Amino acid sequence: MSKQVILVRHGNAKSATYGIPDFDRTLDALGISEAQEMAFRLKNRHLIPELLVSSPAIRAISTARIFAGIWNKEPEEILIKDYMYESSTSALLRVVNGLEDDVDTVALFGHNPEISAFAGYLTSDDTYSMATCAVVIIDFDVEQWNLLSKGLGTMLLFDYPGAKGAQ
Repeated sequence: MSKQVILVRHGNAKSATYGIPDFDRTLDALGISEAQEMAFRLKNRHLIPELLVSSPAIRAISTARIFAGIWNKEPEEILIKDYMYESSTSALLRVVNGLEDDVDTVALFGHNPEISAFAGYLTSDDTYSMATCAVVIIDFDVEQWNLLSKGLGTMLLFDYPGAKGAQ
């Protein structure tokens, strides 16, 4: 059995304004629409993960909750990892390396540039530039999460809001 990682960049967020910390930025109407579009696209392809893990930032959690609702999952099922905000490739790798092996597919909801860099790290392809609410699905021919490392993944899907056809 293989493992799959679904990387999701949060939806479009309101611009940073005076007095509102970056962490507290919320999705705008476009971001909500993007999240709905992408969650339905994955659902229609039967690409629904067993586990959802999100950065604690409001815009990432909000994106994860929209996906969860469309995927018939409860918001309480979303695992929040504080170190996914202002993270690094090593922090994101720590998330997936620490997963229980009975889980085969996980969705990570995070931020750029880290989420794009992580896609590149896992596939040894540094050309990823994930737009808001873009999705990259990466497959690994391993049975244990702790075996995931640089370059072992194969990109199965790269899709983003408004795209005519997934790559």
